[in-house]
Amino acid sequence: MLFLWLAPFLLAVFSPLLLMFRLFSLLVLALSSLCLPTAVAVSAQTTSEGTTAERSTNAFSQLICQRLDSLVQLPLMERSQLGLCVYDLTTDSMLYVHGHQQRMRPASSMKVITAVTALDKLGGDYQFSTQLYSTVAPTDSVLQGSLVARGGFDPLFGRDDLRAFVEVLRQRGIRRITGDLVLDVSMKDTTSFGWGWCWDDKNKPLTPLLYRGNDSWADHFYEHLGRAGITLEGNIQRGTLPRGAQLLVERKHSIDQVLHPMLKDSNNLCAEAMFYQLAALSKRAYATYKDAAAQVQRVIAQCGLQPSDYLVADGSGLSLYNYVSPELLVAMLRYAARSEETFTHLTTALPIMGRDGTLKSRCRRTPAQDNVRAKTGTLEGVSSLTGYAMAANGHRLCFAIINQGVRTTAEGRNFQDAVCRALTQGFDTPHIRPDVQPDIVPSGEEEQNTPSLLEENP
Repeated sequence: MLFLWLAPFLLAVFSPLLLMFRLFSLLVLALSSLCLPTAVAVSAQTTSEGTTAERSTNAFSQLICQRLDSLVQLPLMERSQLGLCVYDLTTDSMLYVHGHQQRMRPASSMKVITAVTALDKLGGDYQFSTQLYSTVAPTDSVLQGSLVARGGFDPLFGRDDLRAFVEVLRQRGIRRITGDLVLDVSMKDTTSFGWGWCWDDKNKPLTPLLYRGNDSWADHFYEHLGRAGITLEGNIQRGTLPRGAQLLVERKHSIDQVLHPMLKDSNNLCAEAMFYQLAALSKRAYATYKDAAAQVQRVIAQCGLQPSDYLVADGSGLSLYNYVSPELLVAMLRYAARSEETFTHLTTALPIMGRDGTLKSRCRRTPAQDNVRAKTGTLEGVSSLTGYAMAANGHRLCFAIINQGVRTTAEGRNFQDAVCRALTQGFDTPHIRPDVQPDIVPSGEEEQNTPSLLEENP
């Protein structure tokens, strides 16, 4: 009863105080919103009920965001464009973005898109094949017909494979071929270069019949026939495999064998060969890059993005017409991580920071060494890095960085290395900005690579 008697008096006394507290809270909230960084940092919220492990994880995520905030404010960003996207695969949440939806040229990071699409559409057991047929059955030592070499755009077809072709003929006792040597290159169109490639690039030819990466298959096969004492009386000409032709021999290379130089060494020919395996899924003779791009677009849609927002011109990233975003690259990495098979094939082929491939000389003796697997990319004015990182808190991250408009390759690479250190360093490790301690690429390693089709700009 006493409380009821005092209630009006207490309400009159404390109501102004409650009003002042609410006004102060609104003022603090408004001021904090004005202090948000230009980049969007997304991390988990710490609650009083959270476990020690959760609070530690959140704190580390916040630390990463703080490090990245400092990097995106460097003077380099005032004179160039940056697209940055970091995703936490462990928590399945976006960690950090800055310009992540900008359409930019990916350079050789395009190979990640090609690889993920190929593994998804072709499978991890896919084989690159080159076949030799005869139009008629051999009779004694004479083949009363033609040989047909059917190209499957195998970039690894080499001397041992060619010798195997000739050895099969020799073992069958064939010493004379009365017909022609027919070259079936109908797997793809007849263009020997990609859409949007520069005229002064040192490019390898895009043809389904390759010998050691060159368009010289027929010449070397004819030479090996002569060495084996086998005479070809007909001509060498292009055509298509006729019905009823008999398979004599087939040589294959696995998708992993092609993925390794494609990603580790940034081999452009391997990437384009992979790209046109996708084109061949159309089942059309003389398939074009558009047929391959259609397969990539299907995976983009499966990633939950709009294919029409991007432009896919080739499989290697050499084209100046490729336009993708860091958001798309990260979406591809996330898509790959959902399949254990795809993820294993992809990560096995990606360069390891400070260890091998095009990342051999980068971030050595830092927490990023061995904890980052990523694909590099370099074109004039463009430097990129796309891949996976293991954070110090045990979380697996995927990221994409595109520096566009950089004056030198070193500017982009130093920034990317700083991002990798920011993602992998622990609480107690000081963060090193790229303008304070840049990583120096030893001469004679990465910088010796040229934008050729066989061994691309890393």
